Amino acid sequence: MDGIPIRADVLFTNDKGEENVRIQKRSEKTLRKLRPALQRLLLPDEAVLYVMPARSPLSSLEQLTAAWWTSILAASTIMLTNKRILFFPVKQDGSWRESVRAVQWGDLEEVKPNGLLVRNVSFKFRNDSKITYTNIRRADAKKIAAIAHRLIPAGSGEVSSTQGLIQLCPDCRNVLTQGQYFCSGCGLIFKNEKRMVTRSILLPGGGYFYTGHPLVAMIPAVVEGLLVLEILSLLVAASTSAKAMPNIRSGLLILGLFWAIETAVTILHCRRYVRDFIPEKRDPARAHQELTAKVGG
Repeated sequence: MDGIPIRADVLFTNDKGEENVRIQKRSEKTLRKLRPALQRLLLPDEAVLYVMPARSPLSSLEQLTAAWWTSILAASTIMLTNKRILFFPVKQDGSWRESVRAVQWGDLEEVKPNGLLVRNVSFKFRNDSKITYTNIRRADAKKIAAIAHRLIPAGSGEVSSTQGLIQLCPDCRNVLTQGQYFCSGCGLIFKNEKRMVTRSILLPGGGYFYTGHPLVAMIPAVVEGLLVLEILSLLVAASTSAKAMPNIRSGLLILGLFWAIETAVTILHCRRYVRDFIPEKRDPARAHQELTAKVGG
């Protein structure tokens, strides 16, 4: 399909192997959105078996503080191929965020659906780690379980050194290292936590803007901007009235506390994005210079 190898008899059918027009339309739309990713990332002789929408795992604190934008924070697409499972963070329209995680079938120990109304799927790896994706349709959960039941035993002889989930460079498929925000294979530079924290502190909504989420950034930017203006107005009042200092000091403390909480929440959320490895704007000369500097250091 559009140059992407697929198994139509699996991709366009339900968990019972019956053709389903709704699944076909959804799958075709998803593959069109992910075509730029698949052109770079698919291996020789690799074919797409199934795709489904999901949400990547969120901690309890992230869920409590994300509110209505949880779906934006954690939107993902899970793709099953004959060789592995690929996990793509995506935008609201389903387009790729240029980040991908992967696990070979041989590195999987178990794929287990759970939940009642909304199904979750847990992936247990041979290195004893585990990850759970949420908000998966019941039919999709059954389908992935059926495919895994066949392919996990078939791939048992192909176990990698990591025996678990890996993060791949979106340009060259090289395995990335957590906390190391550049690709040693092709020199691609990724956004990093230090810059994200600095922008979150210094600019209203700056962390979200840095990670490429302007829609999510708008409300925090307005709230933090108003807090800063209130703090400045109190400071001006303090400079003109010494008698009002006790009240002004308590007001500053309260406003400063709210600003600190808002900034901490921004950093909490944006840390997730940064750890998904978001590429910086591609500048080959700059990428080469930064890579040389980091390796030399």
